[in-house]
Formats: sequence, structure tokens, C-alpha cells
Amino acid sequence: MGSTSPQGSNTNMMKPTAGSGCTKSDSPEKGEKKNQGRVEDQINEEHLQRIEAMFHEADTDGGGGLDMEEFREAIKKIMGDIDDEDVDIIFMKVDTNCDGVVDWDEYLNYMLLEYSEKDSLQKQNRPLYFPKPLNIVPVAHCEPIVRLQFYPFQTPQAEKNGGQGRAVPKTRAQLGRYLSVSRDGILNYWSERFKLTRTVNLDQLKRAPPSTSIQQMWVTDMICLSNLNLLAIASTGRDVEFYDISASKCDIVFSLTGLEGYAVVMDYWSDGTKAVFSIGDIKGYVSVFISSDVLQYGLFNSGAFKSGGNCRIPVPALLKNTSKYFLCFKVALHNNWCHQIRFLPELNAVATCCASDQTSMVLTTVPHSQKAKIHNSFFQLRKGILCFDYSPEFNILVTGGFDRIVRIWNPYVNNCATSQMKGHSTAITHIVVNSSDNKIISISKDKNVRVWDLQDCACLQNIHSRNVTMSRFPISSVHYNRDTDTLVLATSLIGVLHGVVDDVDTVHKLQTSHEQPLCTALYNTNFKQVVSGCHNGVVSVWEILTGEKVMQFQTSPEKAVEVTAMTFDGPKRRLITGSKDGSLRLWNFNNGALLATLPILNDNEVTGVIYINQRIYVSGWSKRVMWYLDVKEDMEMEYRIWNQYHAEDIYSMHAHGNKMLVTASYSGDIIVWNIDSGRAFCRFNACESSRPLLPNRVIDRSAFDRFEASESKGSFDESEFTDSSEYRGEATVSHSSQGVSVGPGAPPPYPPSPQEDKDTSCSSPPEMIQEESGAEKENERTHQKKSPKQRHKSGKPQPISAKELEKPRLAVEKALFLGTRERSPDTAILLTSAADGYVYAWSIHHLGGLLGKFRAVHSEGTAISTMSTDLQDQMLLTGDSTGYIMLWDIERYCFCMQGEREGMAPLEKAVHLPSLIPKYCKVTGPRRMKVEKRTEVVDGWSVSLTPPPLLSSWRGHLKGIVSLEYVERFRLIVTASLDCNVRLWTIAGSYIGTFGQAQWCVGDHHAFPWELPVDLRRVGSCQTLKVLNQGTQPHWNCARRILETLTQQKLRHTAMASTASDLQELVPADPRIAQYSNDQIEETWQHWQEKGKQTSAILGLAYKQKARHRPSCPLDLQVSFSSQEQLRVYKSMPCTPLLPIIQPPVPELLKEQQQKTQDGADMLGKQNRNNKCGAHVRFISAKGARRKSIAPKQQIRGGSSIA
Repeated sequence: MGSTSPQGSNTNMMKPTAGSGCTKSDSPEKGEKKNQGRVEDQINEEHLQRIEAMFHEADTDGGGGLDMEEFREAIKKIMGDIDDEDVDIIFMKVDTNCDGVVDWDEYLNYMLLEYSEKDSLQKQNRPLYFPKPLNIVPVAHCEPIVRLQFYPFQTPQAEKNGGQGRAVPKTRAQLGRYLSVSRDGILNYWSERFKLTRTVNLDQLKRAPPSTSIQQMWVTDMICLSNLNLLAIASTGRDVEFYDISASKCDIVFSLTGLEGYAVVMDYWSDGTKAVFSIGDIKGYVSVFISSDVLQYGLFNSGAFKSGGNCRIPVPALLKNTSKYFLCFKVALHNNWCHQIRFLPELNAVATCCASDQTSMVLTTVPHSQKAKIHNSFFQLRKGILCFDYSPEFNILVTGGFDRIVRIWNPYVNNCATSQMKGHSTAITHIVVNSSDNKIISISKDKNVRVWDLQDCACLQNIHSRNVTMSRFPISSVHYNRDTDTLVLATSLIGVLHGVVDDVDTVHKLQTSHEQPLCTALYNTNFKQVVSGCHNGVVSVWEILTGEKVMQFQTSPEKAVEVTAMTFDGPKRRLITGSKDGSLRLWNFNNGALLATLPILNDNEVTGVIYINQRIYVSGWSKRVMWYLDVKEDMEMEYRIWNQYHAEDIYSMHAHGNKMLVTASYSGDIIVWNIDSGRAFCRFNACESSRPLLPNRVIDRSAFDRFEASESKGSFDESEFTDSSEYRGEATVSHSSQGVSVGPGAPPPYPPSPQEDKDTSCSSPPEMIQEESGAEKENERTHQKKSPKQRHKSGKPQPISAKELEKPRLAVEKALFLGTRERSPDTAILLTSAADGYVYAWSIHHLGGLLGKFRAVHSEGTAISTMSTDLQDQMLLTGDSTGYIMLWDIERYCFCMQGEREGMAPLEKAVHLPSLIPKYCKVTGPRRMKVEKRTEVVDGWSVSLTPPPLLSSWRGHLKGIVSLEYVERFRLIVTASLDCNVRLWTIAGSYIGTFGQAQWCVGDHHAFPWELPVDLRRVGSCQTLKVLNQGTQPHWNCARRILETLTQQKLRHTAMASTASDLQELVPADPRIAQYSNDQIEETWQHWQEKGKQTSAILGLAYKQKARHRPSCPLDLQVSFSSQEQLRVYKSMPCTPLLPIIQPPVPELLKEQQQKTQDGADMLGKQNRNNKCGAHVRFISAKGARRKSIAPKQQIRGGSSIA
């Protein structure tokens, strides 16, 4: 078990997270009482000890674990008055296998993984400045601190994949704790905010029995082996002792003995598999120990020494290593003690430095085998080098020493530095490079801290030593956290310098929820959390009540692969993810632990995942539906593949209870399946027919050819294509099977293995066969035998048909079942959205069909990308490809259309959701949905064109919405978009916040962000701003509409009647118009049209009124703004495209004259140059001689620099 550090109680104690945030029913007092952080964040080391004892005491039935009731009682005894709901949430998080029992090991493992997988909520790109004063942290000892290091929490992927040679990708910022050790052996544990959590006296621990050591410990260095949960301590006793610091322990495990001199500096590097441990001693010797797989074989070769409790490992025995998994060597590099040692994986070398002129810094290349020769590269510098750092981004070494100069070196040029920076008055003892900000931080012996620009080599900030009041000792250790821009200095005290940004608010506003576009966002009712996944394979977990990020993990440890589909299991305790490469994984999303990886049957993209009846149904670009049986870890995985009825990629999948499944594809086909039998019993396609169609079975042509060939030869083996068992419309596949079985009489199936399918599908396109009677199949088969050549002419390039060009417009983006409705010919229980912007309502009864359709977008070229409903199917929520959110009242839409609606009793609902939408959300103006006709008759089938009532519409994102979900408990709406944001809205359209930015408290309106998102304020329409501002009309928009209306009135001279009605609506209270009747106004107009039209008292009838050119339609620019400056669009004058300029031909006479003029000018210029050349002969010759004399010097100088 790993550490269960209690610093979570320090960092998250005051955060209003899930289970403790304010809800609508919470009073302010209750919210203040509960605003103490999550229960698991309040548990410290003392609580863990008591919980462990309680586990053994409360296990009354002796089953080895606690059920929910026993767990609830045990936690309440320790933590006090806690709500049952909060305790139940912890129980469900730990009990991921849903067996109803939690034991102590399972609980402790969960706590470890949760703390180890937590990461930073915000990563801010801020310049490296330290404007605030140094924060002094008091330390309870007088001796100076030898080393201060950061100990990161480990991730579960590293533990699982450590033996596979894979490194775990870093998150935005690692979480962990600080460790400091003083010269007299006092080890302190610090939280990230430097709150002391634990103190261990290593000297007393070493003297404790059975040890007989009486020598005083004098620590020289310390290093953390984070992936091994070990701590290495070097002292003057010539031993390096390794301590186990996992699970709040600090016990000596083994010691490294037999060094040439006592170790003064150490270094450890590991990528999760390979590990390099380096030691530099007092005599200048460097010892390097390499393990090819540290998690599997350990750091040192156990075969070279006798293992046992508290064993001592002799270094000479390790140097005689003959194992292929280990490599050890020792070299004598310096004639003085080493000041710093570090392994550089980018150079595959160990870098060391000392205060010597000849061996100031040495790069020792790590050999590939024990017999290979070791190469050293020496850097020589007067007075030596005391510290160095390496930048892999720029491939440079930065050093400092007694000469008080910061130097930048090329690792391959060791005779001179590329640049220097002067400014320190004493020796430079520590140096740090920040490549991301192009900064260098150097610290001298007199506690002077300087910040340098890496490109300009200029000092940007100088923190004088008088501002660093940290006792009389010089700075002995430095740690720089690049993720938080925090510089930690250590003497006998600890000082912290925090970096800040110029405008923190601006950074928060421009920060997005994810770094890449979203694929989906789900709401978990058990834990009140939102789980979102993006295109770089990162899954984030957010508290919906506060917007706080509580977890983030990478779904593809080896390489970032796009997450394309996600869902929860039945109890909603595990997360199932599908990726672009076809992989499927099960996660404990509360701590990021990978629970299981399902076998890959097809490497195509997964677009739909659903969990029904202990089965995981998967669909995607494989054009098939398959399911996996959710079994325990020790059971064999069972999975099946259904017959293929889609000829194109499947885009969407949804289920109606646990009986029916629907899939929709790129070609517009909608297939309805029976879940129990796995057979497709119905097909819909709006472009082919409004009525139900027979499903078309799709098979590979290569498999069909093999079937015909075997039948023609008379060697057809029915067992190759059929199964003796009862046909269930499925293809059963297992790990041991080599073929696929289908029912008798059916066409031959797809190839038996995914790899064969992949090979054959590339050679020939699939062929669709409609399910028909046996006689019809025989006739069709006979007809195909007569003309086999026609089927093999497809290899020639064929022109793209109009049907293929029409497919993108027919693609079904989303399919959605209305779960509360039952199958009936006059009731639609299936809604689909196509790329043409329409929503279709289907009755899947055999006497049903398309009952209605309506346009659900504002503009052409926009598609409905996602849909969802509430639990009672009262309200439909749609999101389109331009970022608009619409709410529709579908309670009576296409429901019992043939019945008498007037006599129907109102449906009994607990809450009528459409009544909760304010009136100001109603769409008015040009965006109001208009219907030209109410019905459409296609082949005698009537289709309703009347849309359901539109309750509200607003723009929530700048780009397409990929996921939209209604949270029933809090009446909130969660949206995810391609603009990398996940946002939360009320049912009335009020903006609550964007996950990853400012936090909020649901139920407390004062805790909501006061400002709307910057992107929506720039491009929001009048309707959007009205909804977001809770009914407040933007007056400037109304004024603009009035001006545009008046402008159009002036241009419509032939339609003054309609213009007069518009003017009466705009200015009904104008007294100059109200005093005239309509007849008088009409008479005045006719008089002006006959006599006074376009006349002038001075010019008469020759007067022409000025006319301004106006564009026929306003410009529709759909752009997303990435900067703070908004693009201003002005009305422009329409014009025709420019024509190319045609040059007239040049006459021959002019050509001859131009040629003579050019020849004369060339001759005159040549004479002038000859005259000048004679006058400067002596000057040029002297100049050339001087160049010849300088050239050898330059050559020598260049040669020395190259050497």
C-alpha cells in the first residue's frame, strides 16, 4: 500500500465540493456547516488508524469486510455527525465491483489512488517574477537542511504498466509533498503549502534495536525514489541507507556499503521502467547502477548478495554483475569531491561537476553493455563549476561557480561557453533553467537571487540578500516547481517565493475546461459529478455543485488516443471509454484506476457504448454491433458480434429500456434491434420511404464468392457457414474459436476474425442482400452465377453517383428513444436528427412510420449534433453544430395522433417542466420558427410538419455542441462543445459557469459568476443576450433593428402599404401621424406620386434623387474570436469581380527605338565603370593585402573555437 498522506485535509478543507456544497434546499447555516470539504479530504493519519481498528471491530459477521450499514456506523463514530448520503458516496466509490462489501485493503487502496491521481486544477502561463516578499516557514531544528525535494504521488497506470516498459504521461501539474532532511538526521514531511505533517528522527531510528550503531548520523545528501516508494539517505558513515516511506512508514529496508569514500551527492532517474542511480563520493569517484526494469527486477541485482531483512549490499559485489538486466560501473573522474551529479537521458550521459580546473564538469556516456568502453567529455574552467542544470528543449547546459558568472554551454563543445551573464558578487551555488518561460534563476552564496532572460542574457530581477532573511547559514538546497512557478530555498529555515501573473482574472476567463475539443460529458447521479472526455484522451471529473475538478487521468497511457464514446455501467460506479483505435477500457473514475481492458475485435473508431443487462454494447465505424459480457476478473471474457445490417459507419446508438436497441448510420439507415435475440426487425430511412422497411443484410463479397465457389464445386460444407444450434441472429465469438456461425439459410457471414475482415474489406466493397424467401434467394443466386463478370468490373474507376454525393446530407447524427412511451402506430417513440437540420419522429410499430418532422435549426447548413430529454420525456433538448441550445415541449408531440386529443386527460407529472421556462425565453423576431404547411403526404402517408412549441433558444458555445444532458435533481443543463469547454446552465438559460474557470455554489445565486463568457458577449444575438441576461433587453440591438427597418422602408417605393403598417408598429404614438386618417394619407400619397415625384423647384423634372447601393442581404460571418479584439464588419458596396488587364500590342517601330535607347545606356554605364576602376587600383590592392594578412588570424581563431 502506498502513502495516505493527510495533506488533502490541508489543501481541500475549505472547498465546497460534492457532497458538501449548497443545494437549493440547503439553508445558509447548513451550507456553512457543510462547507468543510469532502469527507475523504478530512481524513488524516489518526483517522486512518482509527478506521483500520473500526474495520476489524465493525466486521460483526466475520466476512472480512463491511457492508454499507457497517461502514456507515464506523465512519460516523470517527468523523462525527456526517450525512448518510456523503458516507454512502464514499462506500460506492470504494466498492467498484459492486459486491456490497468493502474491506480495509480495498479502502486504503482507494485512498492511495485518489491522492496519487489528483492533479492541479489550473495551470497558468505566467511570467517568472517574484514580486511578493519571501514567505518564511519556521523549522524546529537548528542545523541546516541538507536537501529538500518534492515527492510526487504515483499514478495507478504507472503501477499497472510498469512492467510493460511504458511511461505515464504527465498531467498539467503533479501533486505530492515535500521532504526535507537536516544535517543531524531530522526528516520532515511537508504539504504542498508547507504545513508540517510529520517528523522522523533518522538518528534515533538508526540507533533503535536490533541496531547496535552508536555513531552520530551526519547526513550529506538525500534522494527520493518516487516510483519505488523509497528514500535514499547518504551520511558520513560511508553507507547509503534506503527507507520505505510508503503508507506513512519510514523503515530501513537495506543499505549500500563498500563505497570508496562516503557519498556526498546522489541522483535517481526513472521513466517507469528503466532506472539509473548515481553516486558521487568525497574522493571524486562516480558509481552508476542501472536497472532495465526497476519495478520487475528491482534497482540492484539481488543475486549478487544475500537477501534478508535489513540487508547490507556491498558495492564491489554489484560491480561484478553478470546479469543482463543490470549494468554497474565505477569511474574516477575528479581529484576533488563532487558537488553535483545528474543523469541526462537526452544525452545518455551522467553529468558531474567539482571545484577543479581540469575536471570542472564531466559528461560520462553510459555504455550499452558491461564490456563496452566508457567515454568521458571534460569541461575545463578556472576555479571549477559548483552547480549546473540542463535544458532538453534547447539542448544547453547552464553552469555557475566561484567566478560568479552564469555560463551557457553546448554539450558537444567543451572548450568555451556560448554566452555569459555577470552580476553576482559571490560564488554561484545553485542554478535552475525554465525553458518554457526562457528564464534562468541563479542563487549565490550571499543569498542573492537573480532572474535572467535566456535569449537576451539580461538580468530581469534581482532579489537582494537583505530581502532573504533566512538565518546565518548560506542557502544549502533549492527546489523549483516548474508547474507552479514556486522557488523553495532552504537553510536552517525554509523560504518560498511564489510567482504570479499580471492579470489572473483574464487567465481564468480565457482558460478552457480541456486542452482539446470535447467528445462527450456525462452526469453521474450517485456522486453528483460531471465526467468529460476530450480528443487527447484525457478524462476529467468535476463536482457539479461547485465546478471543482477532483480528478483527471489519461485513458491511453502509451500514446494519446482520442476518446470517442463514454458511458457508465449499470450501478454508475465505473466508467467505460471507447477510443478511436477501437480499444475499450473500464475505469474507477473517482481515482483514475484502470480496472479492465476489453479485447479489441476491430480497430475502427468506437462511436457508441451502452451498458444493458450486464452487457456492454459497442458500435462504431466497424458497421457492426457487438457486446461483451461484464464478468469478474477471474472469469473468461465472453463477447458476440451481431450480423451486419449497416453499409456505412454507425454514428449513434440508443436503447429503449432493456428490450430494444437502435443504431443510425452515415447513409441514413436506422436499424431497430431486439436485444434478446440480436435480430434486426425494422429499418427506417427518411429518403427512401416514410414507412418501415425490411433490414438489408450486408456481407463481404469475398466471403460470398467463397460460398458460391464451394457450392459450384459441390464441396459446400454447411457447417462452415452455419451452426447446429438454434439460430439467434448472432455470431458467437470466443478466444478459442476460429470461425463465425450464422443461422441456416442465411447468406454467408463476414470473415471469422477481425484481421481477416480488415484484409478482405479493403479488396472489395461489401454487398447488401435483402432478407427474402428461400425461392427468391435461389433465383437471385442463379442470376448472379450467369453473369459473374459483371461483379468483377468494380475494379475500374467509376464516376461518383448522385446517391453517394447525397449521403453526407442524409447522415443521421443522433438517435434517441423516448423511454416513457409505448409502441403504437400513432405514437412516436424514436427521434432522429439528420445533417439537414431536421428532427424526425418515428413510430417503430409495423403499421407506423414517420409521423412528423420539423426544422430545428436557424440557418442553412446547420445540423442537430446532439439531443436528450428529461426522465418524463416532457422536454427535448437539442444542440446544433453552431453552438445553439434549444428547448422544445414534446409532451404531446406525435403522441396518440389518431385519438381524440380534446377528450384526453392531462398526463400526470410531478413537475410540469415547460411551465418553468420564463416567458422572456420565447423566441421572437426573425429567428421565430415559421411553417409554410402543416402536413405532407408521401405515397399516401401523412407526415406532420408542425413543430412542437419552442420554449427557449440561446447560443451556449462558439462551436458545435457534442453532448447535452439534463440534470433532473437540480434542474440544470450540462453542455460540452468542440470549443474545449464544458458549461452549466439553469433550465431557464441562466449561465452558471464553465468548468475549469471560477467556481460556484449551486443554490446560492450570489456565488454565480457576475459576468457572461467573453466569447458569448462578443457574438451573442439579441435572443441569446436576452436569455442570458434573464429578460433584460439589449437596447442597442433594438435601436439597430429600428434603423434597419427605416432604411428598408425608404428603398421600398412600390410597397408603401406594407411599409405604412411597419411604421405604425414602430411609432404608434406619433401625434403627427395620429391626426390623419388612412384615407387622407392615401390621398396625399397618390397626389405626390402623380405630380411631385422626384421633382425640384430649381431643377424641375431633371432632378434625380440620390440612390445608395445596398447589399442584397446582410453579411453572415460565423467566426470565432481567439483574441480580445473583435473583428468589426461594415456594410460594403456590391461590385463585380475584377477583370484581367489586357496590355495592347507594342508597334515594331517603338520596339526598335526602345532597343536602341537601352543599348546606348548600357554602353555609357560600362565606360563610367572602367574610368572609376583605374582611379582606385592602389586602394583596392592595399585593401586586398590587408585582407590576406587578417585571414590567417581568423582561420586560427575559427579553428580553436571548432576544436
